[in-house]
Amino acid sequence: MATLLVPGLHAAQAALSAYGLYTSYISVTNLRQYESQSEKAAEYLETAAHQLHKTRTTQATGAGAILASFLTSIALLTRPSLSAPIAAAVNVGVAGLALAAMIHVGNFWKGKARVPFVGGYNEGMRRTEDLRKMLGWLAMSWAATGVVGLVLSVWAEE
Repeated sequence: MATLLVPGLHAAQAALSAYGLYTSYISVTNLRQYESQSEKAAEYLETAAHQLHKTRTTQATGAGAILASFLTSIALLTRPSLSAPIAAAVNVGVAGLALAAMIHVGNFWKGKARVPFVGGYNEGMRRTEDLRKMLGWLAMSWAATGVVGLVLSVWAEE
């Protein structure tokens, strides 16, 4: 039973990460519909240029962290023979990455107002909020998986 717990958690992380990648794709696709208008505004307004840059970096940060979570969970599923301290370090590292990405995305997108009559942009914002929440769930799951893995390895040694 215990030997299936950690792989089961990694499988759940892979599934959540895969859904996160899908959500990220939808978010980026919706926001890119308005990229040409944003680029044109950025030519004339420094604020618009900054907002466009932050939009791109937060989307890339969220997608990158979720991709790292997906690839790491798959790697740990297929290579379960890592030592407990190394596996715990990997878990903590991915938890930290997901948490940092969640904070970065949230700091930019919190308080952004919906734009009337611009459904695709608003949907992109909603999906970005979903992505931020997924990053939080992934951060917690990676931290928990690290703790569970360490506890089980200590328990197995006794």
